[in-house]
Formats: sequence, structure tokens, C-alpha cells
Amino acid sequence: MLNSHGKNHPESQFSPKGSLTRKTLFQITVCAVLIVTGSAIANYMQAISALRNQKLTQLEESVVERVAREQQIFDLAVDNHAILKAEILREFAQPSPANLEEEFNNLFIRYPDGVIRNNPVNFDGERQAGVYIDKSLEITPEIRRKVIDLQRLIESYGRAWHNRFDSTFIMTPENITIVYWPEVPNYVKEADANFYMPQKPEYLVATPENNPERKTVWTTPYYEPVSQLWLVTASTPVDYNGQTIGTLGHDITLNQLIERTVNVHIEGGYNLIFRGDGQLIAHPHLIDKIQDSTTTVKIQNLQDSNLMNIFKLVTNAPPNQYIIPNYEDNQYLVFRQMPGIDWYFVTVFPRSILIKKSVNFVLANILIEVILLLSLMLLVWVVLKRQVSAPLQQLINGTQKISAGNYNVSIPDNTQDELGCLAHSFNLMAAEISTRSQELQGTLQNQKMLVHSVTITMNELNSSARGSAEQASKAALAAKQVLYLIKGYRESDDNYCQDGLQETVNKLAYKISDLSNKIVKIGLISTIVSNLANQTNILALNAAVEAVQADQNSGQGFNVIANEIRKLADQSKSSAAEINNLVHDIQKAMSSTVRVTEESKTGFNEVVNGINSIVENSQTISLNINQQSVAIEQVLEMMNDLNLNY
Repeated sequence: MLNSHGKNHPESQFSPKGSLTRKTLFQITVCAVLIVTGSAIANYMQAISALRNQKLTQLEESVVERVAREQQIFDLAVDNHAILKAEILREFAQPSPANLEEEFNNLFIRYPDGVIRNNPVNFDGERQAGVYIDKSLEITPEIRRKVIDLQRLIESYGRAWHNRFDSTFIMTPENITIVYWPEVPNYVKEADANFYMPQKPEYLVATPENNPERKTVWTTPYYEPVSQLWLVTASTPVDYNGQTIGTLGHDITLNQLIERTVNVHIEGGYNLIFRGDGQLIAHPHLIDKIQDSTTTVKIQNLQDSNLMNIFKLVTNAPPNQYIIPNYEDNQYLVFRQMPGIDWYFVTVFPRSILIKKSVNFVLANILIEVILLLSLMLLVWVVLKRQVSAPLQQLINGTQKISAGNYNVSIPDNTQDELGCLAHSFNLMAAEISTRSQELQGTLQNQKMLVHSVTITMNELNSSARGSAEQASKAALAAKQVLYLIKGYRESDDNYCQDGLQETVNKLAYKISDLSNKIVKIGLISTIVSNLANQTNILALNAAVEAVQADQNSGQGFNVIANEIRKLADQSKSSAAEINNLVHDIQKAMSSTVRVTEESKTGFNEVVNGINSIVENSQTISLNINQQSVAIEQVLEMMNDLNLNY
């Protein structure tokens, strides 16, 4: 009965519509995606900042290194000039040697244009220093000594420094030029008669008016027509006893410097060099314009907004700030100023390259994170499948078996986690349900026996009730017959013979005696009905107790039956009591009737009254017993149905 009820229970057909593993995995995935997205954004911002700082630091280091390397030649020129200047002053402090005229005339001759130059007979321009003496200059012993001493010093030191400097020379106020320049051995020979060095920028830059500190200074880049090279010259004045002996010079060819500046650059960026006054020295896109022009190229005259922004930002930069963002042109500027020559070496680096590198870096990180995320999701799925989904499926299968009525269920509970505790609790619950089910089966078996017993009792009660009804009907019929007899005699003649009356009285006594016996039987049946009512009350009480112990559904049926049986028992008990009272009254009436019949004819009126009372009471008994029989049949039908259900 319970099993069939469980199978019809709607919840027993429930099946999950989703997977807890997939749901949890989905939630973890969403959280992980959000975390990865946030991490990607943070990584992007951090990557931009880190790459910017890293790249700009590298650029700054590169610029510092480049400037230091390029600065070496300029610093070396200053050092060389200091050495040579000291040697010249030491030489001029020595006494003047005698007989210099012959040596002078052997080394130098006057050319047809009037200029005194090296004697071509004994001159090697690749090994010796060339001399140019103004054609209008008077040759004195002091001039001879000055030229010979300076020519010897320039030649010896120029040859020693040639590996770093193409040329070493000195210029005097008298328009004397002594130069060691092996790459241009005919420099002094090709200089025309109007060549006047004191008007050249390399000389003017060092005059007392332009260089009152009397230190080494640098010319602006200029185009040298004899060598057809772009040069920059380091000029150092040499004064002796308040008089200018001459100006030392080192020429630095800019071609190699420009080539290095243009060709050696960081990937994606470029380099340029300009002076503080705006003169452009090197630029990758303007190199032809710079080298082909015989005049200086000024940034201010180029109408180039980007170049002008770079120039302004660099020259107006705060002290010790060498990395400047150029927001207008989306660039970073990294620069250093070359000491002493007022040059700015600038590396221009587009910000877009940093962004591209940052994006690539972030995409690479995202790809790695996605791979790790997928691997993690796979691992989480395997763990959830094994550690959560499988135990939960076992619990679901177990609950479905219990729902189907199979209480002999046990699932593994050997883990120490929450699911292990849940499985352990489930096993305890299944064992408890199995025990309760067995107890309930026993209770139901007892209920079945009780119902069967009640059914038998109700059958007996029904038979007794039918018998009581038949006896009551017979008693009523007998009482009517007596009454008819009495009425008949009363209507006959008063002189009716005594024998006839005696015979009639004897018949009446017989009938009354017979009626008395039937009434006694009715009393016995009433007693049986009363006992059955008491037993029925006891059965109803037992059914109520069993209903309390049974489950909700089967217990409800027992409650209905118990209530009906209790009502029937109460009704039967009440009817039995009423029948007993009526029987007692009939017995009194019968006794009175017998006594009256035996005593005299004069008692007929009392007999009539007694018989009428018997008739009325017998009819009432018959009616009550019939009603009781109908009620018993209804309860009996219910008990039969319940018995069939068992």
C-alpha cells in the first residue's frame, strides 16, 4: 500500500533540469573572465607605464651614451689644445736660436702669387705640416722663429693625434696658417692669395672680444670650400706676455657624426642635433638640405611645426629634466646637451610605438591567462565532477530509490567534507526510514487484523440487529392480536357464557405468555447489542490509536472508520438502553395483564391499556432496530472496502 502510494507521488518523478557542476563552473568562469578583464585593463595600464618608463630609461641611457661618445672627441680636442698650448708657451719661453734664416729659406719659398708656402722640393703634405704666410707680411727674425717653432710643434703633435683628428692647425694674427691635414695635403697650396684666416669663423670665435675667458670654444658648423666638407672647429687662443701668439684649431668632420646620428637610432625613433641658436646640424629627413647648402639651416626658417615644437620644448626644458613628452605630436623627446659646444642631441620616439608594444604585451598576457583559465576551468570541472557532481548524483539516486519504496539504500560516506557529512546523514536517514517502514508494516498488519475483527463483529451485530427487528415485529403483531381479541369480547353480549370467556382468556394467556417469551429474547438481543457496542467502542479506540501511529494518508482512513464505528457504537448503545427500558415496561404490562386476566373479567380495561402500551413500545423497538440495522450495514460496507484495500 505504501509502495504504490510512493510511486504515485508526483515528487518521485522529479529530475534535475540543470547541472550544479555546469552552473558552478559557469559562475566561476564569469568571475574569472571579470578578473581576467580587470587584470588585462590593469596590466595594460601597468604595461604602458612600465614600458614607457623602461623604454624612456633605455632611451635616456642610449642618449647619454651617445652624447658621451660623441663628446669624447670634443673633450679630447680641449685636452689636446691644453697640452699643445703649454708646449708652445714653453717653447716661446726658450731663447731664440741663431741662424734660422737659412732653415727658413730652405723650408719655404714665395710663390708667384706672393704667398710664402712650403718648398715643394722637400715638402710631403701627407707627412708634414703645410704653411701659408700672407704675401704682405714682412719676414722678420721673430716671424721666422715663430713659423719654424709652430710648424715643428703642429707637425709633431698633429701626426700623433691624427687617428682622432683629421687636422691640427694654428692661425696667427699676421695671417699665418700652419696646418697638418694629410687628407688634404695641398690645402695651403690651393688657398689663394686673398685667403685671410683672421676673418674666418674659426679664428674670430676665439678673439678677445668673442672669447674674453680665453678658453677653448667651438665654431658653428660650416662648409669648408677647399676640402668641401662640413666642419666644426675647436679654437683655443694662445697668449704670451699679453700678446696673442695664435689660435690653435682642431677640425672635426661632421660627415661621420651626421651619418652616425642619422643611421644609428633606436627602432621606431630617430635622432637629430641642433645648436642652441636653432642651427640644424643633423636630421634624417633634412640631411640633403643641410649638406648641400653653403649656408646654415635654421629651424626657425624651416616652417616645420613639429621641429619647432621639439626645439622649443628642448631649449626651454627645466633643469635636470631630459625626458619631455611632446603631446602635440604624440612623441617623447629624450635629449642631452653637449657641454662646451651648445649642441643638443635629441632622440624622438613616437608614443604610438609604446602603445603598440603595450597592446602586444597585454595580448600576449591575455592569451597566456586565457590558456591558464581554460586549463583551470578544465581542472575545476574535473574536480567538481569528481568531488561534487558524482556524490550529489549518488544522493539523488538514493533519494529516488527511497521515493520508489526501496529503503535498503547506502551511499559512500568516507570523505570528511560537507558532502561526506551529508552522505552520512543520508545513510542514517535511510536506515531510520527503513526501520520506521518495517514498524509501520507491522502496525498496518495489526490494523488489518483489527479491521478484520471489526468486520466480523459488525457482521454479528448486523445479524443480531436483524434478529431483534424480527422479534420486535412478531411481538407487535402478537400484541395487536391480543388487542383485537379483547376488543372483540368487549363488543359481545355481556351474558356471554362463562365457558366461552374462560376459553378466550386461556387463549389470551397463552398468547401473552408467548409474547413474554419473545420479549425476553428481545432483552437478550439488546444485551448482546450493548456488549457489541462496548466492543465496538474499544475497536474504535484502537483504530484511533493506530491512526496516530500510521502515516498521514493511511491514518486518515482509520480516523474516518474510527469515527463512524464510534458513532455506530454510541447509537447501538443508546438503542440497546432504550430497548431495555421498553422491554422492562412491556414485562410490567405483561405481568399486570396476566394478573388481571386470571383475576377477573373486570380487568379487561387495564389489559387493553397494557396491550396498547405493548403495541406502541414494540413498534418503537422495531423502528429503532431497523434504523440500527441500516447504520450497521453502512459501516459494514465501509469495513469491507477497507478490508479489500488491505
